[in-house]
Amino acid sequence: MKKTTRTLGVLASFSLTLFLSSCYNDEVKDAVSENVSFANDIQPIFNANCVSCHPSDALPDLSPGNSYTSLLSMEGIVPGDADGSELMEMLNFDPEADNPMPPGGAMSSKNINLIRDWINQGALNN
Repeated sequence: MKKTTRTLGVLASFSLTLFLSSCYNDEVKDAVSENVSFANDIQPIFNANCVSCHPSDALPDLSPGNSYTSLLSMEGIVPGDADGSELMEMLNFDPEADNPMPPGGAMSSKNINLIRDWINQGALNN
């Protein structure tokens, strides 16, 4: 019985150590998201973070059904070149800038990376 208890204790300690150390090393990766969809991935980000300040009567108009055309007509996106796109510059939140975007604080890295990947994949209206 003592041997079983000690073995369970060792296994529990090992499992706890492994669990806690795995959390320590977690970080957001810049992994490329494959086949990013404007309708399914990007527009929902705009809806949650941008439409309140960029409705249909604002420029750029980021409301559903208008955002894609609005961004491309304003040349805010260079398809295939996220680093050369004004949208990515705007999303790199700087509270000291004249007009930080979004004004409520930086978007999550996951959302920014999705937008970056979508642009680099050609900024398709898909």
